Amino acid sequence: MSVTYDDRKRQAIPRCLSYDTACLLGLLRVNRRQDQVHRNEVKDFDASRQWIETPRTSTAVDLVAEALILKDFESSEAIKAAKYILRKGSSSSSLIRQLANHFLGKPEDPLSILREPKEIPDRDSQRKEIARLKRSVRSYPVNPIAWSDLSLSYATVGQTDKAKMAMNVAMSLAKSNRFVLRSASRCFLHFEEPDRAVDILNKSGLCIIDPWIASAEIAIAESKGLKSKCISKAKDLIEDDNLTPFSRGELAASLGTMEIKSGSTRRAKKIMRKAIIDPTENALAQVEWAASIHDIDFDDMIELRRSVPASYEATAVHTYYSKEFEESLKASEKWGRFQFLSSRPIIHSTFIASSMLNDDLGAIDIFDNALPVQQNSTLAVNNYAFSLARVGRTKEATDKLDQWIDKASGDEKLVITATMGLICFRKGDVDGGRRLYNTAINGFEISKNHRSAAIAKYYWALEEKRIKSENAESRIREAKRAIEQHHVFGFEDLAKKL
Repeated sequence: MSVTYDDRKRQAIPRCLSYDTACLLGLLRVNRRQDQVHRNEVKDFDASRQWIETPRTSTAVDLVAEALILKDFESSEAIKAAKYILRKGSSSSSLIRQLANHFLGKPEDPLSILREPKEIPDRDSQRKEIARLKRSVRSYPVNPIAWSDLSLSYATVGQTDKAKMAMNVAMSLAKSNRFVLRSASRCFLHFEEPDRAVDILNKSGLCIIDPWIASAEIAIAESKGLKSKCISKAKDLIEDDNLTPFSRGELAASLGTMEIKSGSTRRAKKIMRKAIIDPTENALAQVEWAASIHDIDFDDMIELRRSVPASYEATAVHTYYSKEFEESLKASEKWGRFQFLSSRPIIHSTFIASSMLNDDLGAIDIFDNALPVQQNSTLAVNNYAFSLARVGRTKEATDKLDQWIDKASGDEKLVITATMGLICFRKGDVDGGRRLYNTAINGFEISKNHRSAAIAKYYWALEEKRIKSENAESRIREAKRAIEQHHVFGFEDLAKKL
């Protein structure tokens, strides 16, 4: 059976972003309307000397990045460096030029750059990026931004130990920098170390004053069933009108989500309205999730999806629940290029292609073109095997699932069991297929996962109908009853065609 991810636990967890993308999205803006500039502690971080001694693009970028971290907008050398980057024109990447414009206070329209995200980087391009960043940290080993970006690149190619090492260096160089702290927490969450991710944020001491850090701590803790230590102070932060609406957006989205899950929908709606005054794409995606999953109405969502840069996930979710599946697929593909460490857009895309659009070849292409780190997911592999089986490539499907069945946990094993039932049907082993589908359905019902049980019943009925068995009619009735009873989104229309 093809499935999408379980989004019932979605939270506004920080994105995996390079520094230039974070700048482009405005995530390094000052928090307060009347903010006095304080110099953050960055150990031995003096790019000015490097720039003066060797004026070139790499040292210019380091200096501008340092000045942004230190909020030193009056630095004459940093201003010269930013102007140098802009004079280089086409020889500098668009994101580097945006970095310079951001520092000079003349930001380009971020939407013009992020309207069409770049392709998912392949292994070769990532190796080149790793080589470039390694040269950078060798030349200037106290640049925390380069170390953080190096960690992200290592993670993309699956080099876990090196990714952790690089991030540890970045944290040692910039213990109180927002970008580094959020990157580090997201890095260790990606590597299934949520306790460490939360601990990094709590030990920074910034949760009580910085809404970006508080938001990350609450979102990660709440999504992983851990106890947040800064909820009380976070409630004060979202009421602090001296903080910009943009800086409070993700925090409001995180707190609003907690209110939803506790049953306080009215309170949640009030808080989440603060999240969409001037939202990040992540805050917008969280509010879109609340609107779609929990049937909460918010004003201006259409305009926000158009105007907020990189709002691919929000668009994918909205169009999916509006049954605009082709549009959702297009948005999901952009989402996958933007968040290239996440398997969620790949799971969603393959599900839409195979189940909603009946395009198994398209689902196979989506998986084949994803990065290995995006393919490293039980549900993504399951959807791939499902589509392989439906186009007759049953041996490949079996081999793929055999590699993952022992890694799966809980309902994931039942999902794979149902897909193996499909494979048996496609191989001609009807009895084996029925046994496996029955096992999966019983397991789902025991765990109260009635939605998945209904979907498995639908695909079982589809196979019985395909082979024109004497059981087809009863299986179809059972599938239709289950889908209608449990209001299984998307499958209600499909069931009518059985």
